Amino acid sequence: MKTLITIDDFFDLYYKIQIKGLNIITDRLGFNTKSRVKNVWNRSTNPPTNWWVIPEIQKRWNVLISGQPNMEYQNYFVNKYLIDKRNLKLLSPGCGNGIKEVEYAKYENFELVDAFDIAPNRIKDAITNSKKNGLDNIAFSINDLLKFDYKNNKYDIVVCDMILHHIKRLDIILEKVKNTLKPGGLLVINEYVGPNRFQFPSEQISHAEKLLKDMPTNFRGRWNSNSVKSKIYKPGILRMILADPSEAINSENILPEITKRFEIIEEKPYGGNMLHLILKDISHNFLNDDDDALKLLTQLFEAEDEFIHSNNSSDFLFGVYRK
Repeated sequence: MKTLITIDDFFDLYYKIQIKGLNIITDRLGFNTKSRVKNVWNRSTNPPTNWWVIPEIQKRWNVLISGQPNMEYQNYFVNKYLIDKRNLKLLSPGCGNGIKEVEYAKYENFELVDAFDIAPNRIKDAITNSKKNGLDNIAFSINDLLKFDYKNNKYDIVVCDMILHHIKRLDIILEKVKNTLKPGGLLVINEYVGPNRFQFPSEQISHAEKLLKDMPTNFRGRWNSNSVKSKIYKPGILRMILADPSEAINSENILPEITKRFEIIEEKPYGGNMLHLILKDISHNFLNDDDDALKLLTQLFEAEDEFIHSNNSSDFLFGVYRK
């Protein structure tokens, strides 16, 4: 069941005002949908409150995808699928600050890494980074997903890294992606594929909340606040739309829309069903190599693995598909 507004929306607003001030409200009002999305992604810094900032979480993803704690999915993909290929052209829509695209461009496999994003500040950072690395096989541009010129049969690889879950008309974009790939070309995704607008099932919420309450209080303190996290709510639809109108707008249909158009080569689910919910707003407590923190994270990893196995679902997934 979708929820328009929850008590957590008020708590979330209160904590964000504490951290960022009242401009957190004005930034979200008075703009059309596209402008609000651009405004969200133009920001280059955020407090360390999201689960993906935790080094042990990143190692967990790497193990679940590549089998090695220090091998990220880009390296895994290139080494497994492209090791003997050259003169490749890669497209990365929604590239953000281009860190991963710069890493691709360092491989001699690529003649061109083409990348674009809607946020000018992110593209500015990406261009600066590519120049620092002395790369001449990478091109960044400010562009819109719908307006980009997807030339037919141009690219060998299209990488969608945390961009598809921001797309409402997946059918349109994935058709464009399919057409711009050469015959036999590969689509690579690293995506949130869980419920739309983070409207998680009640069973998932209650299971995560139980795990949260079992955690020591000193690991549940919110960033820059005296508050201790003790409840988990799914966000209200209204908050989601105000914060980022594109967030998880059609995420649960990503895999069905992909498999209509592409052959599945490989899929590696890497969870998030518990960790995403539990660690929101308290991730900064796990940034140090503290024995107690590592022990607690290990327990959470095991609990998430058990939940995923029992429910046969993963909210996040890495996948490779062929045209």
